Amino acid sequence: MKKVIKTGVIRLFTNARIHSLGDNRTVEALACDAFAGTILSAGKSKELLSRYNSLKPEIIDLQGMTVLPGFTDCHTHFCSYSLMLSRPNLDGIRSLKGCLEKVSGYLKAKRPGQWLTGTGWDKNIWAEGRLPHKRDLDKIAPDNPVFLWSKDWHTGWVNSVAIKALGLSRSTQANTGGVVELDARGSLTGLLREEAANACYLQIPKPSWPEYRQALVNGQNKLAGLGFTGFHTMETSDEFHILQDLKNEDALKLSAVCYLRHQSLDDLISLGVRSGFGDEKLKFGGLKLFVDGSLGSQTALMLEPYRNSRSQGILAMDQDQLLSLVTAASRNGIACAVHAIGDAANRLALDIFERTRDLNRKLRHRIEHCQLVAPDDIPRFGKLGIIASVQPIHYPSDRELIEKHWGARGRYAYPFGSLSKSGARLAFGSDTPIETPDPWPAIQAAVCRKEEGITIRDAIRAYTANAAYASNDEEVKGALEPGKTADFICLSDDIFQVKTDAIGRLKVQRTFIGGKEI
Repeated sequence: MKKVIKTGVIRLFTNARIHSLGDNRTVEALACDAFAGTILSAGKSKELLSRYNSLKPEIIDLQGMTVLPGFTDCHTHFCSYSLMLSRPNLDGIRSLKGCLEKVSGYLKAKRPGQWLTGTGWDKNIWAEGRLPHKRDLDKIAPDNPVFLWSKDWHTGWVNSVAIKALGLSRSTQANTGGVVELDARGSLTGLLREEAANACYLQIPKPSWPEYRQALVNGQNKLAGLGFTGFHTMETSDEFHILQDLKNEDALKLSAVCYLRHQSLDDLISLGVRSGFGDEKLKFGGLKLFVDGSLGSQTALMLEPYRNSRSQGILAMDQDQLLSLVTAASRNGIACAVHAIGDAANRLALDIFERTRDLNRKLRHRIEHCQLVAPDDIPRFGKLGIIASVQPIHYPSDRELIEKHWGARGRYAYPFGSLSKSGARLAFGSDTPIETPDPWPAIQAAVCRKEEGITIRDAIRAYTANAAYASNDEEVKGALEPGKTADFICLSDDIFQVKTDAIGRLKVQRTFIGGKEI
């Protein structure tokens, strides 16, 4: 039956350079159903004005701006990102002393006993040339528990007050599966790695709901200002509940897809929750699993030792456990997103997906990061239909570490071009708050990646059409064409016309979700 559209509910966007990306057309205007928030037509301004004139449409002149589909950040820790906007960010500070000075400034506003959390310290760039110690924090925070994430969020740095508050001891390592670092005398150094850090961070008291709500609103505003109309977040059931509360208050403006830690699997199965459960605003994406650590902490799992080292990184999850979890998830309709950074970790993840492939071929499994992939393994992404969920924004800051720790193997680090040519679907994200969520320098990094660069169009598709595919939303999102949601952004310049080294400086002027400006 033909849809009847009432007078006054058409929103007509005219006078723009609109890259639809669906059929690769460039058009001048979009007609949207203002109630449903969907696109009705795309074409020339004069044509659409004539077609809908009798319905007295609301006309919005976009004044010649370039329009793209709204972006989705496919790998965030959104709630943590939102909270960290008001907490110490130590990224880029090139000394331990400088980090302590910044943290000290935030402590002035804290009462004794109040927690302070922060992020971003990077021992790889510190002038002191050493790891931090609990004693360093004790000097500036004798009365407040402090937990500071490293830049890669794989190592936590705490002081003595936090150690006491968290009940840490040498036995904590056995209880978590991570590493509680000890010195030569067997005393805690204040460094927690991998699962030990995650388990301790989860014990820190959450902020009040009003504080949390405001942080999430601020976080959404920041993302929308960068061009995002949606995000995928890799957090816990606690954050999933918090996002539900935000949605229930009609304050969740961006669309959210949540991936939960493996500890939630039994509950998800018993409730019959499958990937895709939810609605267009908030839904369950799948299970997040870890194979290894990170390059920054030299815990990424490698086929060969790190350069000038005997270490090959760490296996964060036993191979049999990983197989068991992916098997159980697949049998119960739950897609898996597996964190794999080193070449050995990526091979293991691909092996597991290949062994479980026939359990449910409809699931859209992903490997997160894919930072170093052995050349023989690259074609397996396309063959197995595994989404390569990558974060190009990491590459510029990782170049020195790649050379230092991986040497000649670094030629195959961040293999955007090879993965794309193999038939793999690239989905772009930021891993924020580890890096800035700003997509424009990320696109520039992906396009300009020597020997592994991709086209601008493919980079945009990784934030739009491929992002929609990753969450089974390709029928309603990812392109500006009739029947799809009117999520789009207006740029300061045409990304297809500027020089590649200027892409990172592009700015978003306006962001629309469902045809409404936010």
